[in-house]
Amino acid sequence: METERGGWGMQMPGNNFVAAVERMSRALEQLAAAPSAKAMLQEVVRCAAASLGMERAAVVWFDTEGALVAQVTPGLSTEAVVSCGRHLLQGAELDSAPWHFDLGDTGVEPKLAGMMDAMGAASLLALPVLGASGGCVGILLGPSPEPRTFSCEETRRFNLYARLAGLAIERGRWVESARTSALQARAEAEQAELLRLTSVQAVTEAFGRALTREDVGRAVLELGVPAVGALGGTVHQVSADGRSVELVAAVGSSLEELAPWKLLPREMPGMPGYDASERGSPVWLESPEEARTRYPAFVPAMERQLAKAFAFLPLRVEQRNLGLLVFGFAQARHFTELERTLMLGLARQCAQAMERARLYETERTARLQAEAAGQRLQLLADAGVLLSSSLEWESTVVGVARLAVDAYSDWCAVDFLDEHGALRRLTVQHARPERALLNDTIELFSPERSRPSAITDVVRTGRSQLVTGLLPPGSCEAEAGTGRQPEGGSFILVPLVARQRTLGAMSFVRGPERPPFTEADRSLAEDLAARAGLAIDNARLLRKARAAEAESRHHAARLRILVDVDRMLAEAGLDLPAVLDVIARKVSEVIGDGCVLQLMAEDGDFLEPVTIHHPDPEARWLLAGTVHARRQKRGEGLHGSTVSSGRAVLLPDIDVEEARASGGLSEYLPYLDRYGPQSLLVVPLAVKGRVFGTLGVVRDVAGGRPYAEDDQLLLQSLAERAALAIQDARLYGAATEAVRLRDDFLSVAGHELKTPLSALRLQIQMLARVTRDVATTPGLAQRVEKAERTSERLGALIDELLDAGRITAGRLTLQREEMDLAALTRDTVGRMSEALARAGSEVKLVADASVMGRWDRVRLEQVVGNLLSNAAKYGRGQPVEVCVETGREGRARLVVKDHGIGIAPEDQGRIFERFERAVNGKQFHGLGLGLWISREIVESHGGHIQVWSAPGEGSTFTVELPRE
Repeated sequence: METERGGWGMQMPGNNFVAAVERMSRALEQLAAAPSAKAMLQEVVRCAAASLGMERAAVVWFDTEGALVAQVTPGLSTEAVVSCGRHLLQGAELDSAPWHFDLGDTGVEPKLAGMMDAMGAASLLALPVLGASGGCVGILLGPSPEPRTFSCEETRRFNLYARLAGLAIERGRWVESARTSALQARAEAEQAELLRLTSVQAVTEAFGRALTREDVGRAVLELGVPAVGALGGTVHQVSADGRSVELVAAVGSSLEELAPWKLLPREMPGMPGYDASERGSPVWLESPEEARTRYPAFVPAMERQLAKAFAFLPLRVEQRNLGLLVFGFAQARHFTELERTLMLGLARQCAQAMERARLYETERTARLQAEAAGQRLQLLADAGVLLSSSLEWESTVVGVARLAVDAYSDWCAVDFLDEHGALRRLTVQHARPERALLNDTIELFSPERSRPSAITDVVRTGRSQLVTGLLPPGSCEAEAGTGRQPEGGSFILVPLVARQRTLGAMSFVRGPERPPFTEADRSLAEDLAARAGLAIDNARLLRKARAAEAESRHHAARLRILVDVDRMLAEAGLDLPAVLDVIARKVSEVIGDGCVLQLMAEDGDFLEPVTIHHPDPEARWLLAGTVHARRQKRGEGLHGSTVSSGRAVLLPDIDVEEARASGGLSEYLPYLDRYGPQSLLVVPLAVKGRVFGTLGVVRDVAGGRPYAEDDQLLLQSLAERAALAIQDARLYGAATEAVRLRDDFLSVAGHELKTPLSALRLQIQMLARVTRDVATTPGLAQRVEKAERTSERLGALIDELLDAGRITAGRLTLQREEMDLAALTRDTVGRMSEALARAGSEVKLVADASVMGRWDRVRLEQVVGNLLSNAAKYGRGQPVEVCVETGREGRARLVVKDHGIGIAPEDQGRIFERFERAVNGKQFHGLGLGLWISREIVESHGGHIQVWSAPGEGSTFTVELPRE
């Protein structure tokens, strides 16, 4: 491009441009002297008519404004020709053959026939008029008043005149376009010359006043955008490290719209700005279509803007890329040579002004940095001396904060993490305390960890923060005498870190009237925080060492107490009264004065005082009388609430008035009234999370210190040992009671065995008396049958007792063999058919298919027999359904269903336990062992048994067994 070779300055190629306009004007005058397009078309249509041996012809075409016009020979209606041409052009194809229409032809459209009639044509020859580019620009018509056909030679000659018509039309358009362009070029040249002179002067003056890059950017945009007729513009500068491009100034867009463009990476291939910067040449996008074709990645960003055309101009000085100047235009447009030269000149002057601003800023920054470095070194030296002067870190850190204000910051705060991990504010220092700068108004500096803040983020991450220009309006007091609220400012937050642990944070703030903090200031703040953090950690380590020594002595004393209690409990053994007495006496001795131990009653609702001890007999008598007289329910009173919540209750100091007002210490009111204010402590007695009692102590506040947290920890440790000892003693008592119950059961079982055995003996005796005359003695067969049933029942009872003993002792063994569960069930049902018939229960057996597996035949027969006996016993004489099938995952399934009395839901879990039955009554005999034995046999095979039942709807027992 000529302007690029000549440079990007503001000098305009005035002489060359004027000469070009003059040459164009002379060419236009020459064209005007030539025959006009209309005259040429008039001659064309006359010759075209003669070539067909006719007197009439016409040509229809679109003029430069898009209107349809016509040139006709005398005798033709222009209006009719235009209508016919419009109709034919709507369906024309560029490469179509000549059209021939006859009114007598039935294929002619009625509308076209009417137009031909208006022209007085019986036949019509039509050819498209093609322009130089091949597009259809019009149509040549040859109407004949009489019907006729057109030969190939006539058509060829007519097509020649159609081409001549196309050339004449194109020439007319070109002449008109050249005339318009010349006039427009003259006007643009005059306007551009005036604009150039004005813009050059205004921009030069603005650049002379600009000292910073922001000033330069605003100057070039505020003056350049209206000068080039743009909708808006932006100036971008390459960052110091060369990795990103920063937005310096903008005109025509809001801050929200420009937020995505505030900081962009330097490397953005496929974007017009990147290409302009890398190549050092401008990028002109004159329409959205061109942008989509050349830079598809730029289209989403372009669609969010109002601009439709863009100019991307590199800012370069001495072959160095400083940034980018961008103009956006409201409409798609063609950038003229004059406009391009003007914008390139603006870009060059902007680049030179930005380079001067950069040099000025560099010099000023270096001077300020040198001054600040001396102040920072002095501050670090003073802080080091102060921090090394004492191990009382609170006062030394406050002194460091006081040093930091005024010379370094306007405001300084120190926050530290306490032993619970909560942030606490140590100090706030102000350069001018009367203004209370940022003391109560800025949420960024809140040390509360319950809500997010800048300080909590620094403490959590261990990384410092430097923020400039983000302090909200109204965060400072109004400036003295002006009443104006300043905005801006900057702050630095640095963590207090020592030995890789974060101990807190230091906050430094500068108001808007001072220069913002820099990275050098951040380094200084981090050095100060590192020294302060080390001083805090050293002081804390010393304090922790001293506290650890005291805690060690305290733990040793507590351990001796616990060892003594363990020894005394071991000596008491499993005797519950002795265990309770040891606990009460030892607790009263080591924590005392008085001790109250209460256990939950058997009903689980009330607490029963079991042991009360006090070294003073009178106090013990009074305490025992009041506690026994006021039994506490679970959830009521001091001890009842402890049982309900499972948490200890500590009342360090309470008198009779407070106790009476609370309403929850009624059992201690007489004691408090007699002995004055007391300290109370109650802890739960629990084993495996189940609270079954409380252990409480009471101490006279006047004679000793109130109970504290260490007393609570000691009493809880004693309560844990006491709970285990009490539980062991109770379990021992329960075991003893279980042995007694077992003996009682054996006695009852012997009685149950004796009754059928006695009946069997009587029946056998009667049978012996009548054997002499069998034929004459009636009822002999019935008696023999009854004796047999009784003996069977006796054998079943004895077998159940024997199996119960084997299972309890773990001696139940299985003799597995390959067998068919369906066949075994059929055999068992057959053997028990008479017993089931006596019970009135008909058996419906479904066991046709074989279900093979390795099981113990005898034990499974016992399971099937028990389930059938159970169904007959509780089935109320209703049919019993038995099914053997293959269940889920190939397991064998046995289902026994009766329609008897059913089982309540709360009883279904316990019927599989020893000596349990769902129904009690004399009409149902047995030991309650059948289902328990069946469950043990099934589970020994690796299977399971379950029941579904509802009262009055019968029961369904399902057994599932693995095949192997």
